[in-house]
Amino acid sequence: MNLFRARSGPFERQLRFSTEEIDAMCVDALRTADLLPNKPEPIRIERFIEKHFDCRVSYEDLGIGVMGCTVFRADGSVEAVLISNRIDDGCESSSRCVYSTLAHEGGHGLMHASLFIVNSNQRRLDIPTAANSNIDFAKRRILCRESDVRPVSKNRGYDGRWWEWQANRAIGGFLLPRFLVQQATSQFTEVSSVTRSPSLPNVRRVEAERELATIFDVNPVVARIRLEELFPANGGQFEF
Repeated sequence: MNLFRARSGPFERQLRFSTEEIDAMCVDALRTADLLPNKPEPIRIERFIEKHFDCRVSYEDLGIGVMGCTVFRADGSVEAVLISNRIDDGCESSSRCVYSTLAHEGGHGLMHASLFIVNSNQRRLDIPTAANSNIDFAKRRILCRESDVRPVSKNRGYDGRWWEWQANRAIGGFLLPRFLVQQATSQFTEVSSVTRSPSLPNVRRVEAERELATIFDVNPVVARIRLEELFPANGGQFEF
């Protein structure tokens, strides 16, 4: 993790985690909570949040468009993770959307506690702008809307809210741990004769996506983007 002066937004300084760091943090946290499987299967993300952060997970009416919320205490610990009770209508895709939202909020809890610690070295620039519209300093919480909670892809523009970008990176890190994805996709990948690293042929991506979605109980778009991260077609990745 690196800390440097932010160019914009509500904080004087910006936290920076590499994609590898976020993956490692998620796996280490799951392992510490004794909730990291040794074979590909769905991650018990709600139980992880309750156990790792020692906090409650509540389903409440958070208002139109708000998917979830992470509430911090003055010492930076997580007080509660709130999920909108409007999300889950009983169908498979909406249940999986709840899992993604939980993973997103778990990312905030894992990486962003220091932003809300009273008397921390992080200076807050309480200037109302679109960039910090989901930060509530008074109640020490981050409100995450529909446009905030979605897995990171190369085609999605970066809007400057690095805390949301990082929380979205945690969706794949929590729900689709790298080593478990590699196990689950071994039947679809090929090992390069030059680099000796696995690659995923384009003709097998749809099959692999369906397999991951089924095994890990995630929506296909989450599986597709995780495959793009771990087996990039063009080798390009962005970090913030």
